[in-house]
Amino acid sequence: MRVLQIISSSGIYGAEKMLMGLVRSLAELDCQTVLGVFDNRHVEARPIFDSLTAEGLTLEPITCSGKIDFSTVHKIRECIQKYDIDIVHTHGYKADIYGFAAALKQHTPIVATSHYWTRRTLALRFYAHCDQIILRNFDMVVAVSQDIASEIVASGTRAERVLTIDNGIDLRPFHAPTPSLVSYRKGQGPIVGTVGRLVEQKGFDYLLHAIPAILSQYPDATFLIVGEGNEHGRLEALARELNITENVVFVGQRSDMPNVYASFDVFVLPSIDEGMPIALLEALATARPVVATRVGAVPKLVFDGQTGLLVEARDIPALQGALLRLLGDTEKSKALGANGRQLVEQNYSAHVMAERYLKLYQRVKTNHADGFSRIAVNA
Repeated sequence: MRVLQIISSSGIYGAEKMLMGLVRSLAELDCQTVLGVFDNRHVEARPIFDSLTAEGLTLEPITCSGKIDFSTVHKIRECIQKYDIDIVHTHGYKADIYGFAAALKQHTPIVATSHYWTRRTLALRFYAHCDQIILRNFDMVVAVSQDIASEIVASGTRAERVLTIDNGIDLRPFHAPTPSLVSYRKGQGPIVGTVGRLVEQKGFDYLLHAIPAILSQYPDATFLIVGEGNEHGRLEALARELNITENVVFVGQRSDMPNVYASFDVFVLPSIDEGMPIALLEALATARPVVATRVGAVPKLVFDGQTGLLVEARDIPALQGALLRLLGDTEKSKALGANGRQLVEQNYSAHVMAERYLKLYQRVKTNHADGFSRIAVNA
């Protein structure tokens, strides 16, 4: 089986981490993968290029000079022909649109994974709408959560072409990481950490509003926010307004993620919307106790009181209470972390995810000639 994976990337975020784990694990299953990464005029794609080149994986830069570039379709067709590709697998609206145009001409089966539609601007809402229309014509569309699957069906894709496959991660780097952010610790206080793009979806403003009440009981607590995004300036201004800057550190982007998670005493995910967050999987894999909001596929990972604590999105008092509970109960926190690690090992490894995708590829390839009419969806 030869698969061309396509993504437009500006950094190593959730979709990129999922894809990198999938590519590595597919190789172990004797599935040859070529990774096509858009080389956009206005977006730097070097992080994913550099990371995967170092691993000896087959990479193909896909030049894209603007919003509409027909030469990009030609480049993808060349990749399909050069590597005798059996399946094209796209990730994100840009990859979906260009990948579909190329695969249609080559009569190559095409699969998409829908990670999450961001609609924070008018342009992104338009792209999401276009993507939903294009996905109706794919052989199969994979959603990373049931909420996303339902949205895909509601937007017009036939239900028999929509399948949910949970994200998975490569567990090997998370076995014995060395904490790398402990120098940020204030005195002897605990470190509460979170990881994600600094965008509205992640709900970091609700976390900041929860901090003053926590500091009243743990004045030496340190809150580390790891990541970058267009909300960075606004969030820093909010921290100043709340007078919590001495206890809050915006760490920026990091590449040593297992060591980052190992630095936290508690991991918090205050998102207002999610698919299946890779950051949460990584925190659980590092045996961190977690507090997370009940959004997207999060409840499949955080069983309240067993693998972490769940709160409702935007509920600041509940977020405060859950964090205080874990900070005040070391034994409970340790037990939750151990249970979370076990859950990820059993159900959310990259190997398990890759097996499910490979099974799907095989079915799509077999049924493509019949116009997708007999694809089973119980992978």
